[in-house]
Amino acid sequence: MTYERDLKEVVSPLLSDYVVSGRVKTARSLIRKARADPSNPRSWTSIQDKIGLRIVCSTNEDVRSADGLIQRGPWRIVERTVKRGKHDQLFYPGIHFILSAASVVDDKEELILAEVQLRTRAQDAWSVVSHKLLYKGLVKPPGKMRRVIDRLTVLVELFDDEVQRMIRKRRKLPMYRPALALEALEQEYEDLSGEVTPPSVDVVLMNLLLSAYPSDADPVEDLVHKFCESNRSRISLLLKQRAPEAADYVDSRDWLYSQPEILAVLERAESKPYLLANAIANTDFEDVIRKSCVSAGVVLPQGA
Repeated sequence: MTYERDLKEVVSPLLSDYVVSGRVKTARSLIRKARADPSNPRSWTSIQDKIGLRIVCSTNEDVRSADGLIQRGPWRIVERTVKRGKHDQLFYPGIHFILSAASVVDDKEELILAEVQLRTRAQDAWSVVSHKLLYKGLVKPPGKMRRVIDRLTVLVELFDDEVQRMIRKRRKLPMYRPALALEALEQEYEDLSGEVTPPSVDVVLMNLLLSAYPSDADPVEDLVHKFCESNRSRISLLLKQRAPEAADYVDSRDWLYSQPEILAVLERAESKPYLLANAIANTDFEDVIRKSCVSAGVVLPQGA
């Protein structure tokens, strides 16, 4: 639990799409490991993976980010290796660490080390399949089977490479930035309103609002999050008062309060009203945005 908690705290600032899992090795597993070579039995201290943990990420880029974060974590790194497969052996592809945390000790005050396996989802899927095919390395595949396994290992690497290539291409698409910002706003909106919002079907309004955020400013996601954290009670009340089921709801004035983009509107209205006014000037959204701001107690200046 200590290792798992610390791993989550270390990787969560940069990664949002990952899974951390772990377990303590059973007594039977540890005894088998200690007696694997009857002529040279291993000591308790020499077994470095009494605890096994796994971090599974979606992309190679996330794996690299997690790798750097783990190397700066609150533990001593005893060992770090990059694993690659061999057709006649069970292998767990990815980056493997042996970690030592000062607070994790046994009843003799000896350190209990942990093995951490860091992989992509494709690598993790292959590790499960290879385990079944080779059964912990005990099954020796014939030549034809080895060739198939070699092809599968290459496919895993190709899959991860192509996913990473598509992600890089996606970032160059014109709608990528507003879509990313809108996704963050949707999460903020759900946290504030307690309502699950349907996925947005377009990013036209979000793209318009992004023009009110200078390129040298903090990302819109960070600014809106700080704004919501500082005004959580007030914004939650506004969303409730302007909801479609509210007694004095007026569609032409309040419909934007049912959309996550309202959070960016309110943030800009209070922090940079002139930037917002200029961004919406002479657009189809100007009227409703101005009325929404008045509902929140802010009168926007006339755009340039």
